[in-house]
Amino acid sequence: MSDLNVNTSQVETQENKPVYKNKNFMLLTTGSFISGMGDSIHGMALTIFVMDIAGNASIAKLGGILGTGTALGLVIMISYLPSIFLGPFLGVLVDRLDRRKIMIWMDIARGLIAVSLGYLVYSGMTSLWVLCVATAILVSCSVFYFPAASALYPNLVSDAQLLKANSVSSFVGSTTGLIGPVIAPIIYGLFGPAGVFAINGLTFFFSAACELIMVTPKVINRTNITVKTFFGNFVGGLKFVIATKALLAMLLFGLSVNFFFFPIQDVVHPIIIKKTLSLSNENFGLISALFLAGITISAILVGLLPKMEKKHKFMIWSMFTQALGLMLLVVPVYPFFVDKLGMGQFFYIYCIIAVLRGLAFGLSNVPMRVVYQKLIPDEYRGRVYALQGTFFQAAKPVGVMLVGILIDIFPSYIITTIAGIGMAMACLIMFTVKGIKDI
Repeated sequence: MSDLNVNTSQVETQENKPVYKNKNFMLLTTGSFISGMGDSIHGMALTIFVMDIAGNASIAKLGGILGTGTALGLVIMISYLPSIFLGPFLGVLVDRLDRRKIMIWMDIARGLIAVSLGYLVYSGMTSLWVLCVATAILVSCSVFYFPAASALYPNLVSDAQLLKANSVSSFVGSTTGLIGPVIAPIIYGLFGPAGVFAINGLTFFFSAACELIMVTPKVINRTNITVKTFFGNFVGGLKFVIATKALLAMLLFGLSVNFFFFPIQDVVHPIIIKKTLSLSNENFGLISALFLAGITISAILVGLLPKMEKKHKFMIWSMFTQALGLMLLVVPVYPFFVDKLGMGQFFYIYCIIAVLRGLAFGLSNVPMRVVYQKLIPDEYRGRVYALQGTFFQAAKPVGVMLVGILIDIFPSYIITTIAGIGMAMACLIMFTVKGIKDI
């Protein structure tokens, strides 16, 4: 018998109630929107800042000895490490502690760190390594926050509302990503990186305020947390994942896809836009926003779609299309096209590719989230979501650091074509997995 009960008597989960009338869900969504906006602006500003200081020893100090790709890869690699080392263990706490309180404290901590980073940059006391450390701490707090938030959603809404709620959540997340990259270069130009980081900190404080008002299920623990029960719960979550073949297959699929996708998205794509094609920060922000516009449109479409009988086919084919999108990403920078196209044409081609890639990415994302939430019982959700984060993040540090080094040596079109082929093969292999066909 589980040693954790969830009292949902105070939580609005009426079957026929529109999700937008669910006060607790809307508070969580509002806080997520504001903090997500700050995070989106922060991420874009950090990428621009790292590319600006890479190779400039007077600003970047030790970072000045690194090439642009290596420096960017290093910062991104460090941002992934906390999920790998902390995620599985923090998931145990998410299942045993008050998830709302976890979210509040993590938002406060992230706000303090972001504001402090802004002050260090403003005071000229920063370096590439300071950025790495601050990023690692911020992400460590996020690793604790997001499993708690993901595990809380099914307790705030009914089963009938779950797809709609996830569609709204995905829409909010993609909208913040859509607006953030567009306005980030403007804020960066007005206030500099220090101003951007400070604004991000304030958004976390706002999110914490929204969470303070929420009424969430009361968690009743029948036993105290000890070292024995902690590791017992951790092993129990791991055994559940291994025993659920469809879930294990999806986690491994996510690991392989992330290995190929995110190093290109986070390292190669910005370098192509900023360095290879010498497009402006504003153009870079707009292209990034259009990718997220595709995700936003797909979130709306998924909410309107009828019930899907075979979600695994929908997810895999969408991800396969995303693999083709990776290969399209570098078509304009093949030598043949570089000599025949102007900068304006490059920009418009990338705008079209960005929207198509976003559509494919979003169409696979929302159904996948619903599958996870329905496969995982409440008492395991925190642990499994934390393990999911570990699986999904595990390949990223190796991938981004490897690609960061290789992009300083080899042409971008070679690296990206190989990644696209690898991702497509992972999708095709997924069709052969027996467990996934039952989804």
